Amino acid sequence: MKKLIYGVFAFAALTFTSCGGAETQSTEEPKEEETVEEVMMPVEYQLNNEESTLEWTGSWVGGKNEGKSHNGVIKMVDGVMVKDGESIHGKFAVDMSSINVQDLDEASGKPKLEGHLANEDFFNVSQYAMAEVQVMEVNEGSAKIMLLVGGTEMERTIPISFEADNETMTLEGEFSVDFADAGFKGMKVNPEKPEEGAVSSEIKFNLHAKLMKR
Repeated sequence: MKKLIYGVFAFAALTFTSCGGAETQSTEEPKEEETVEEVMMPVEYQLNNEESTLEWTGSWVGGKNEGKSHNGVIKMVDGVMVKDGESIHGKFAVDMSSINVQDLDEASGKPKLEGHLANEDFFNVSQYAMAEVQVMEVNEGSAKIMLLVGGTEMERTIPISFEADNETMTLEGEFSVDFADAGFKGMKVNPEKPEEGAVSSEIKFNLHAKLMKR
């Protein structure tokens, strides 16, 4: 009889110990799942030359030719824009030898004006064939740029509309750039004939740039 009672107590003790161990394990707090933060990689867009245009309009100020203007196009030959999160920047190259006057024909002086714009009085294409446009940042409705034209750097802020998706990027804007800092001779009033006026140092541009994701 005593052996039986001892056996019952031993079984009860073993059962209680086993249950207590299981209860201890169940009270452990579950480990939190580690979260992986998604890293956004910079996206590069390459200029599509065939679908991009840069139009210009130059005018005369002062004298009998006041308000007269000429217009044409010039080629952007290369360009890359980078979208890195909220930051947008890039650069373009413009071929200054591609200045094309479109409102004149050969008979009315097209070759003469194109040659004049390319010589030392203006963009001095033989020495500075390429102009560089560095886009330092693009904000809501504007872009901060640095121009390198005729050996002179000029910082400007211009109005720009910007759109980008997974495949394309577009930059569009109508704006004016004052080239007075470049000191072009052809944009200065002749001190001997001030009454004649001069070509305005402010040139108007109409930009449409389309870029494709690399």
